Amino acid sequence: MIDMTTVLIFAGGSSTRMGHDKSTMFGGVERILQECHNTNITRTITLCGPVTRKKMFQGEVWADPEDCDSLVEIISWAIDRIDGDILLLPCDAFNLTEEGINALLEQDNCLPLDEFGNRQPLFARITKRAQINLDSESLNEMFENFPSFCDSRLASEFNNFNSQSDLKNHRLQSHR
Repeated sequence: MIDMTTVLIFAGGSSTRMGHDKSTMFGGVERILQECHNTNITRTITLCGPVTRKKMFQGEVWADPEDCDSLVEIISWAIDRIDGDILLLPCDAFNLTEEGINALLEQDNCLPLDEFGNRQPLFARITKRAQINLDSESLNEMFENFPSFCDSRLASEFNNFNSQSDLKNHRLQSHR
């Protein structure tokens, strides 16, 4: 159920490979929040990284706990504090639209495939937490028990962009 889903937006990285703060590119976190709002999701939380970044974002914003040393630990920490279903979204989901979010919300546990057939753990749809591998050391291991979600029509919405070359090599939608 959509109104029982919390979206976690990851916006705490330093974006060193990109050379720009990805949380502000192509409408940034604000655009993703708007797309979530369009789907009638009632709770979104932006994970901002260090507490010094909190003021950059509107709405509910959580700083990463100081005792978490990896993204796997941050995800485990966050989902332990949220009731109901969860949808993970990276701030570099530059192509993501309401349609892609709705498609994920219709699924049980899943990891969508991007346009290159790669499983994208930072777009995980979490409905059954028992399937999460909490002893993992990587995101792929954490969600290894989740089935892939493949929709070739929407696959480019699940691309992520980590570097300037990704902007050239991945299809960036023109709706920005």
